[in-house]
Order: sequence, then C-alpha cells, then structure tokens
Amino acid sequence: MSLTNGLVNLNKISSFAIAALLLLPSILFAKYIAVLETLSPKDLLTRQERMYLTDILRGEAVRMLPAMQNWTIMTRENINVMLPPGKTIEDCEGSCLAETGKNIAADFVAQARISQFGNSLAITTELYETASSKLVASFTGKGENVEEIEKIIKEQAPNLFRKVRDNSWNGLEYINTNASFTFRGQKKHIITIQTDPAGAIPTFDGKAIPQCTKTPCKIQIEAGEHRLIFSKERFDDLDTLVNINENGQVISAKLTPIVSYLKIATKIPGKFRKFGSPSIRINEKRATWGKNELMPGIYSVRLSHSCYDPLELNIALQKNETRIISDSLKRGIGGLELSVLMDGEPQAVPVFADGVQIGTTPFTGEVPLCSKIEIDNNGKREEIPANIKWHEVTRTTYKTKKATPVVVKKPEETRQKAEKAYAELDNKKPAPEPAKDTVPAPESKEPSPKRFWGGITAGLLYNDFYSTKFGLDDITHDNYFDVSVKYAEDLLSSYWGVGFKFGISGMYILSELFTLRGDLNIALRQGSGESNISVLLTEKETNEKNRADLEVEYSTTQLNIDLPLLVRYSATSEFYAEMGPMFSFNVYSKSESKISDLYESETFEDKGGLSAFEFDIVMGLGVTKNISRSIIDIDLRFILGITRLSEGKHSPRTWQWQLNATYWFL
Repeated sequence: MSLTNGLVNLNKISSFAIAALLLLPSILFAKYIAVLETLSPKDLLTRQERMYLTDILRGEAVRMLPAMQNWTIMTRENINVMLPPGKTIEDCEGSCLAETGKNIAADFVAQARISQFGNSLAITTELYETASSKLVASFTGKGENVEEIEKIIKEQAPNLFRKVRDNSWNGLEYINTNASFTFRGQKKHIITIQTDPAGAIPTFDGKAIPQCTKTPCKIQIEAGEHRLIFSKERFDDLDTLVNINENGQVISAKLTPIVSYLKIATKIPGKFRKFGSPSIRINEKRATWGKNELMPGIYSVRLSHSCYDPLELNIALQKNETRIISDSLKRGIGGLELSVLMDGEPQAVPVFADGVQIGTTPFTGEVPLCSKIEIDNNGKREEIPANIKWHEVTRTTYKTKKATPVVVKKPEETRQKAEKAYAELDNKKPAPEPAKDTVPAPESKEPSPKRFWGGITAGLLYNDFYSTKFGLDDITHDNYFDVSVKYAEDLLSSYWGVGFKFGISGMYILSELFTLRGDLNIALRQGSGESNISVLLTEKETNEKNRADLEVEYSTTQLNIDLPLLVRYSATSEFYAEMGPMFSFNVYSKSESKISDLYESETFEDKGGLSAFEFDIVMGLGVTKNISRSIIDIDLRFILGITRLSEGKHSPRTWQWQLNATYWFL
C-alpha cells in the first residue's frame, strides 16, 4: 500500500451523508434532581468517604441528565439552604426522602446508604418522585472496600437516572427545539509527561495508566484538573494537581532524592598495591572505594587491607547527607620467629625489615605486615620468604650457604704517606692511588613489569538513532499533489533499543600513564519506535485537501563485528579515560515497518539493506582493579556514529552507550 494511494482511498471512504433530524416540538419545563448525602453507620465510613461517594453519584446524574435538556442537579449548598430550620438531610430515609424532596422543591430525590454485610460493604441506592412519593428506581451491590463501591455506583447509576429521563419524555431520550445536532463529550488532550530523573511511575487520580508505566511517556487524557502522583525508588513521592487544557501540553516534574552518600576516601600507598586491593564492606555487603549511594540510616563500615589493621566505624546518615571517611589506616603487625642455618649450622646474622635492622638471629619479635624481611650474609642481603600474618606468629627456618665475603685490598698507609711527602719535596704530583680491588656483591634484578595483556570482554548496549526523520518528511508523490506531514520527528524521539556484545581484548602498556587497547567484538543491536503522524494531501488544481492519520511502527536488528582501537590515559592507579576510533562491519541486518490507518495496515520488511562498513568515535571512562595476578576493568563508553547506516539520504546515524567488563588474565 503506497502512502499516496492510501490517502486517496481514505478520502473516498471518508465521505459521509448526514441524515436530517426531525424534531418534535415540545414545551420544556425545568426538572430539579437532588442527590442527598450518603448514609452509613457512624464507624463504618469516614465523613470524607461518604461525601466522595455522594459526589460520584451526583456526577452520574449530571452526565445522564444534561442541563441542555432542562435538568438541574441541585448542589450540596442548594440543598442545605432550602431545608427547613433545624432539619438535616440525615433525619429521615426511605419514603421520607420524598417528603424531604418536597421541602427543598426537588422533583426527584436520590440517596445511597452503606451498611455492613459480613466482612463486606453493601450499598442500596433509591430514587423517588417527590410529587407521588413513588419509588422510581433503585439498585444494590456489595464490595470489599470503598473503591469497589465507587465502581458499582459508576456501573449502576446511569440506568437509575435513565429511567427518570425515559419517564419524563415518554421514551424519547433527546428532544430539542432547534434544527442542529449537538454532541458534548468529554474533551480529551494528548500530553507528554516527563520527570527529572526519568523512570518515575505516574498515577492519575489514584489510578495507573497502562500506556504510561514510567516517564517519559505520551498519553491521552480528559481535560480538566487531575491529581498526579510520581513515585520512584530512592526519591520522595511528588503529589501535585495539574490542569489539562491543550494538546501538546508538557507536564514536567523534578523529583527530590532521599538517598545519602558515603564516600570512602582513605588512601593506601601504591607500593602496597601488589598485596591486593582493600576490602570495603557496609553492613556486611561489599562496597566500593569512592561514593556509595545509601538510604538514610545507621551503617556499620569496615575497611581492611592485608597490610593494615582493619578500620571499623558506625555511621549515621541523614536524608540527602554526604559523609566522607578519610581516616588513615594503621600498619598492622604480626609475630616472627626466624632462625638461620648456614651449611647446616645455626648462625647469628643481622635481620632487617624494610631495610631497617630489627635484631639478629635467632630472632623473635613483632614486624610490620607486608615487610621485606632480609638477613645479612657476609655483606650480602638475602630476602626471607616469610608471609607475616595479622596478629599471628610466623615461624621460619631459613637455610643458606655462607657467602663469599667482600674483599678490599688496601695499600699500606705508611708507604702512601711517604710517597706523598717525597713528591711534595720534589714538586711532583703524587702517584695516583691504586684502584681498590673489590669483589662486588651480586646485584639482585627485579623482574620487569608485564606489558602485554590479553583477556575477554562483554557488555550491555543502549542503541539509538539521530540525524533522520526516516524519510517521513519527504514522501514521494505525484506532481499533481502537495504533501505535508506533521509529527514526523516523533518516530525518532520514540526509537530506542538494547543489545549486548562479547569478544576478546588485547592491551599493551606503554607507560604508567598511557596504554593501547584493541577489541574484537560481536555486537547485537536492536531497537524499535512508533509514532502517529498526520499526512495532508492537497490537489494543486482544485486545492482539495485530504487528511489521513497513520500509525507507524519501526524496528531494526543488526549483528556487527566491532573493532575499537583506543588510547587509554590513567589519571590515577584505578581510574582512566579512553578514546579512539571504532570500525564496525555489518554481517546481518533486518528492518520492519508497519503502517496502519483506520482501515488497514501493511508491513514492509527489508533484510541486508545496511552498509557493510560503519565508522564511529569512542569515548569512555573506567575503573581498573588488580586481583592477584589478574586485572578487571569496568568502563562506560559513549559511541557516536559518523557514517550513515546505509547509502540513502534519510538513513540514520547511530549512537550508543556501552557498559563493559573486561577480565585480563593472559
């Protein structure tokens, strides 16, 4: 179905002939209806609940007995003013209602009564004609709560008041004295609801709307004042009244957070990084270094590291409060019992911790955790493989061989002084001192840091489009017509989708600050959107206009091989930024468009219509953690497509958010 032909057919089908209405002359007299306050036992319903149910019943009377037919629904204030002195509405019920109706000059009087029926509520509603005291109509029902009683009134009350109307006009539901037809339905508007932040759940007049399960969203709603409540986890509920009065109206709300933040800012020197990452727990649950989002309350915080004493705190967080923990950790200690055997015999040698002598063997004492323990073997330092544990005693016997001592051959001082004296008498320079003949101690070489890493990566994608209206604003048509389209941009604003990726990664560490990284990923991208558009077709010669309202649904699926090449800058030992190009190769694609109007719908499907190559720019921020001999990276990337997805001028460009995790172990 081409769009142009669809519009022409729509014009032909939409031509209607309106039959003339023959009206019966009639002399109309105003009729007054009084809806009295709902009655119930004293402790069964509150006064507000009774007044609310009365207003619902009175509202149904207004709807079924419109003022244009000379019906007048008396207000609560009208009724109270016209009651005799000392008389209240609650003074009588049943047939006495008719007498009350006469006192307030009402032609008909209605009242609902609520009673207890087992564990449920029961309602009885009666309508009397005051002139004859005749019961005209009634209905009963049973519900578990006030909401169910409200539902019964809305279902049954129209038939109750319809009988009054039918009896008054002898079966003719609507007679008017002019020659026009009037329909006064409830005016409705299409509005947009949005919140900051997004994702709030809105309810209108206490009811959820299926078309708007979370913000932002667009809905159709009756004009007038409504009570709107926004709810979102970790934010205060926002209760407000809004007045809906036009199409396109935007309802915006800013939610107030009720969360608090606990920032862990304790520092640990970089030389202890090789001993593992610190452990942070809040209420026995794993937390992160930096800012942690929490609800107000009291929390137990524990910070621990293999080289330090654990730090335990109790923190009370108030609403919207930020607390910072920057306490310094105290170096932990452990016990060491060290003996040294040289060639099988015990020896007394100096013992060092982090280069400072702490005693001689056999050694018994306290040493700091994560210390480098060494002995002096004839001038040569040898490291002891002792794993000192917190508040535990480590017992170690170190076996070694006696090292060759450092030998220094010195000339005789007497000969040196004599030669110097004779040289001064002869005005000659003294002979240079012979070089010291030493046997240097062998140097211990630390292994060079690992520069190349390999690993695996996976991530979640948020996929979206930009720079397109999908060609809806440039519809191909005959030269005899002009075509204009409204709301074409709505399809782009509603389009979004999620996907995932996985692959392998390689990293080469250039220096402490810069790293090169490359990935080879398989990525699945999906997305969909829908919009209502209005197409106006104008014939150039006659200026005849035809309009069609269409619903457009669009969805895509892509399978790509992505190759990002990134340069990473490490701002600190844990945080980094990265940027670079990404080359993406499409291996599978499918798009589907469904266009529907009032009469029919048609679906168009396209497979493989995308370009094989796509060029993107990648920017990201991440955090890295060393775990034993492995590394874990978590990063958030923004990807902006530079090339279009296909060769068409209306083809979109893509942009993405990626949340990735990479495990480096090779």
